[in-house]
Amino acid sequence: MNKLIKVLVLMAACIIVLYSTEYALQHTMKSCKVGTIGKINSVMNHDMDVEFTIWGASTAYLNFNPQIIIDSLGYSTMNMGIDGTSIDQYNGLLQEYLSYSAKSKYVVIAVDVHGGLVSRTSIYHLHNWLHHVNNPNIYGCLSDIDPSLLWKLRYVPFYNLTMYDKHAFPYFRKTILGRNTEYEIDNYGYKSNGFSTIDTNQHQLSLDNLAIDSVQIGTGDRCLNKIRGSSLKAKERKLIPIVVITPCFEKGMERLEDASDVLSAINSLKKDGIQVLDLSSCSISRQAKYFRDNTHLNSIGADEFTRLLVQEIKKLEANLN
Repeated sequence: MNKLIKVLVLMAACIIVLYSTEYALQHTMKSCKVGTIGKINSVMNHDMDVEFTIWGASTAYLNFNPQIIIDSLGYSTMNMGIDGTSIDQYNGLLQEYLSYSAKSKYVVIAVDVHGGLVSRTSIYHLHNWLHHVNNPNIYGCLSDIDPSLLWKLRYVPFYNLTMYDKHAFPYFRKTILGRNTEYEIDNYGYKSNGFSTIDTNQHQLSLDNLAIDSVQIGTGDRCLNKIRGSSLKAKERKLIPIVVITPCFEKGMERLEDASDVLSAINSLKKDGIQVLDLSSCSISRQAKYFRDNTHLNSIGADEFTRLLVQEIKKLEANLN
């Protein structure tokens, strides 16, 4: 009997330690107000509400400068782009934002021709989302990508403790040591991509060997449907959703075998009354000085591209008036 009691006490102690550790991690990560996790938390805690938001992966994060939108249009603006994380993975965050925002006027969803519609097969940087998997929007969106993993995270006790990696602990440390009371999201969520330009000589080598270096992109209905669903939800709430196809360097575009199929799929959203701005081959696309690589602009290109978007918004508003 004494042995049984000792075993039960040991088991109870282990459970208490695991529960305490899990609670501490979850609570601390939900309290984080810096970096990518801070950006996510600002929505999940319903603390972020602005008039103009930009959503998408790195082609949103690096290609749109909110300061220019603020100065030109006068709208409070946040770049919600997250590196490596397309709408396929973080549409749940956008859905959460749409569920509560009272100030929003414009919702821009950035999609690039080079992989913007590809369905993910794994969750990128899971540590960014572990503390929110019980939210229905987040759970549903991530379950589309890896349903088995999400089921275990939600229903297997302490399973999420095995999923935290080295990338999470800098946030944990900053939150514990910093004790921030305000969100620290630099440059309204935008990251400058420097001033380096694309290597045109390397591009010419690729074009000379087009049969070898050509790329087939592929499209996924799941991502397109998520863009459609969120855009229609925004319209229901009397917001203006705009799907922006971001610039691709023209020599890089030549290497893409099925670029026309991707562009056709995105432009098909117009049939649902969704505004689509196809800027994949705009004037910026022909100038190497604006690009860091095929789809990512440098800081000069981002400023120029954002000014182009502002011009399109002004045209749209003139037509609405």
